[in-house]
Amino acid sequence: MTRTQTELNILPAFNGDSILIKTYSENYEEFIILVDGGTSSTFEYSLKKNLKEITKIDLLVLSHIDSDHIGGLIRFFKNSLIENIEIGEIWYNQPDIEFFKSKTDKALISIPQAEDWKALIKQKKPNVIINEITTQNEEVIIKNIEFTILSPTFDVKNKLYKTWLKQRDNLKDKQPNSKVMISTKKPSYSKSLVELSSIDFKPEKSINNDIYNSSSIAFLLQCPDLNILLLADSRPEIVSDSLKKIGYSQTKRLEVDFVKISHHGSLNNTSQELLGLIDSKNYLISTNGGTSIHKHPSRETIARIVYNTNRTDDFLNVYTNYSVDAIKERIGDFITPKDLEKGNWRIDIKNTFTRNDK
Repeated sequence: MTRTQTELNILPAFNGDSILIKTYSENYEEFIILVDGGTSSTFEYSLKKNLKEITKIDLLVLSHIDSDHIGGLIRFFKNSLIENIEIGEIWYNQPDIEFFKSKTDKALISIPQAEDWKALIKQKKPNVIINEITTQNEEVIIKNIEFTILSPTFDVKNKLYKTWLKQRDNLKDKQPNSKVMISTKKPSYSKSLVELSSIDFKPEKSINNDIYNSSSIAFLLQCPDLNILLLADSRPEIVSDSLKKIGYSQTKRLEVDFVKISHHGSLNNTSQELLGLIDSKNYLISTNGGTSIHKHPSRETIARIVYNTNRTDDFLNVYTNYSVDAIKERIGDFITPKDLEKGNWRIDIKNTFTRNDK
């Protein structure tokens, strides 16, 4: 199948991520990328109908093993639809360990789900290429489509594996506990966006104490007609360091058409420093408002985007994949009409993007 325009789809994935990219190679041959599968319910809700028209996924990326990214992929691999879709390559960071299944059927934490998916890959797609991905890979080119890897570092990946193996062993004799959420702070809706933008970035956890998000595969995707920054749930410290190592700075910024903001716009995953290294007019946030424990997007994150000191005067778009009203029903008035009176920006729902939206 031929294609002449890249299509970026931020699928409704509840509180998770599922991103389907339809792009093309130098010969206009279609190239399909699926990044994450969202929550378990995402497959039936939105992913399944988008995959029914696809016969091949050239690259499938599981950014990291959180349940709101891997859950939909498990459902996909358990569905008969997987039999009709060829998969060219999978990017997935996981230690090469024997299959282990927890003693609970709920699979609320990341590791049992990841082990489950590993077994499904072996069963359904035994010959598929699986590659570990870190910043050591630097630049990957597949059919003239360029991927610049920005996260995780090799050291973070190794730390993930040590944590993984330790927790796996602990789970053999114990019931697993749900993964601890990062943010415990209540939303600061009383302060203006300008006030919030001036508050220094101080994450609640260190990189090593937030190892699952820190291990996210984040990359710059350079398609023939679009540049897209896909940040998964990555840590801004890691991405900032990677960008600076390849030559970007506050005066020489990375120009991209779209930025998929990290971790659904959470407080701890977008810093002023990182935003100061990026030049874009379009920021995308994937969330329905989050869970009762972990709500997003953070008002502070939006403030940092709108009032970043390196931002140009161009009109700025913040797009969500659920309506602002629907998000407000879950987390309250995180954005008000007064916020939109200043800053030369807007926030709106939009799921599909092409070069016409640049």
